[in-house]
Parts: sequence; C-alpha cells; structure tokens
Amino acid sequence: MEDAVILGVIVFIIAAILYSKLAEQNRVKKMTPEERAEYLESKEQSRLNSLYGSLNPVMLCPHCNEKGHIRTKPVVHKKGISGGKATAAIFTGGVSLLATGLSRKEKSTQAYCASCNNSWDF
Repeated sequence: MEDAVILGVIVFIIAAILYSKLAEQNRVKKMTPEERAEYLESKEQSRLNSLYGSLNPVMLCPHCNEKGHIRTKPVVHKKGISGGKATAAIFTGGVSLLATGLSRKEKSTQAYCASCNNSWDF
C-alpha cells in the first residue's frame, strides 16, 4: 500500500513538472518576437545571477584584462580542521561533531569572467 502511495506522489510530481513546462512553452509561443526576446533575455540574466552572482561593472579580470564582464557572489568554503571544534570533540567524546562538523568555514567572494570563462576566489 505504501509503495502505491509513493508511486502516486512521484507520478503527480512528474505530471506537474510537465504541465508547467508545456504551459510556459505555450505562453512563449503566444508572445510577439520582441516580447519573446525580452522574456528569454530576462530568464537568462536570472539564471546567470543565481549561478555566478550579480554583474560588477567596475571590476577588471586579472586573466584577460576585460572590464564589465565580471560577476561576483559571496560563497562559504570549508577549510581544514577548526582547532576549537577539535578540542570540543575531545571534551564531549565526539558528540559535538554531529552538530557542528570538524571543518571550519571561511567566507570569500567568488568572481566569474563571462569574457574568458575563468572563475576565482578572493
């Protein structure tokens, strides 16, 4: 019985995804060429913003020396082992590792150049 419910939920989710895709395609087909181009451009900009961050027009690429093609976004990287967390793990017998993990996290900025397709952190 549980398998049938799970299968039903999966089929419903797939059907909902397909329906939304078809509805979007029909909406795009009904647009004028100018509206379609504007819609697709805004969708592409939204995709780039979520993937690489916002455009930074004053930043210069250190690889190709182009200006105005750099996108930046804040990221968090795991770096090595945190001394404080390792000490807490020793005192708690390892229980604190379940809640916090052992690696420390550092905030940095990720940059991406749309001109030369390079990315780097600073």
